[in-house]
Amino acid sequence: MSDEAAAAAQQRQLASIASLERGGLPLAAQERIQELREGKSAWTSDLSVSEMAAIQHAGFEPVGMVMGSSVCRIAAQWGYTTVYGAGGAVSGGRVRTYPCPHGFYGYGVGSEHRTGYNWEHRYYEAGITETRNLALRRILEEARGLNAHGVVGVRIIRRHLEGVGNSLEFTCIGTAVRRRGGPQLRSPFMSHLDGVAFSKLLHGGYVPVALVMGIGAMEIDPGCGTEWALRSWSNTRIQQISDGIEEARMLGINHLEAEVATVDADGAVGVETDLSTYELGGESMLVELFLLGTAVRRYAKEPLDEPPLPIMRLR
Repeated sequence: MSDEAAAAAQQRQLASIASLERGGLPLAAQERIQELREGKSAWTSDLSVSEMAAIQHAGFEPVGMVMGSSVCRIAAQWGYTTVYGAGGAVSGGRVRTYPCPHGFYGYGVGSEHRTGYNWEHRYYEAGITETRNLALRRILEEARGLNAHGVVGVRIIRRHLEGVGNSLEFTCIGTAVRRRGGPQLRSPFMSHLDGVAFSKLLHGGYVPVALVMGIGAMEIDPGCGTEWALRSWSNTRIQQISDGIEEARMLGINHLEAEVATVDADGAVGVETDLSTYELGGESMLVELFLLGTAVRRYAKEPLDEPPLPIMRLR
């Protein structure tokens, strides 16, 4: 590569970075969207043939694949006292203690007798939410560039990058669609429902509003009572771990319901649940519940009276 070409490539990269910092798209994405809008290139989609027929039956047409991606570093949270302090919980964070059942309570008797703690990882929850928001902001920016009314069939790729500590990648990919002759929306809707389910939703009298997410993260630091129960030779309920999973579930549901209320939707459909556990060293673990759904709003009192769309797989 010549010096002039290298300098031009560097300037292009700097311009893309500057655009991202302003909340825009990199130059390559802008150019691709411009070509699609001008009809200079063919649109692509990840819709199946059945999905394609279904969204056309609902009055929409695909205008192109769109994507948003973000990688963020999740802040460290060292112990529940970092967030809750001596004065108790801050901003509604949850913490529960499990005193030593042997009457020692961890004072001056060695590490084999100690209190257990279940506590909410609020930094972790906020980090995942912010990473998600950045990715959704970018996929919506691409959809606006294509003058789309919404994005359907959104797939989520969420993973912790190996070898990069607590860095998280959040990527969303979907197909932007447009309703023929429809007015431009202030913000495109988003749905993780596939094309067939999207068509059924519309004919059922509901419209998708936005992707909604709920995240609950609880660290379980076992006390001596829990460790003794884990070594039991009998069938026994592990109270502290069971409570931690239940707390993570309730946190995830509460956060999901809060997002549904924020977008003024009637509810959420197709909610997917992902429960994960991570070892933190020793006997400690992090329980994470991740919920993803499509917030919907009713626009018709009764389902639309339309003939069903026959879809058959030919092989």
